[in-house]
Amino acid sequence: MVSKTRLVDQHVGELLSGLVDGELTQQQRQRVTLHCDQCDECRRSLAELRALRERVGKSNLSETGQDEWRETMHETTVKATRSIGWLLFITGIVAVTGVSLIGFIISSEISVGMKLILVAIYGGLAVLLYSVLRQRLIERKTDKYKDVEI
Repeated sequence: MVSKTRLVDQHVGELLSGLVDGELTQQQRQRVTLHCDQCDECRRSLAELRALRERVGKSNLSETGQDEWRETMHETTVKATRSIGWLLFITGIVAVTGVSLIGFIISSEISVGMKLILVAIYGGLAVLLYSVLRQRLIERKTDKYKDVEI
């Protein structure tokens, strides 16, 4: 059994935030609770952490409410600019890939065997990417929980 003096001598400051957040095991919680019952310094620190957590939880970090944010994200302007951004990004990637591919094909410094190996690697990656994107699009259309908000 641990003596009362030993509990007070071993401050549990590093475990206090875990106690406030509910992240400690039962044994750790009991240790911290017993220690705080006997140690004024740790008890004050625990009270300060709980008060801070409560203040942060009640604080309103934004003037805009959650409903307004949802409406803003579904506006036509936001959707249009997002679509244009994706279109420009994909177009740029395709252009860079095309120029690189043409340079790769006409290069005489790289052997045919190395070209075939690299084509197999990058072709395989492209096929995998395509299959993942296709699957995600299918899931997006058929996901019965997509409109559920938490």
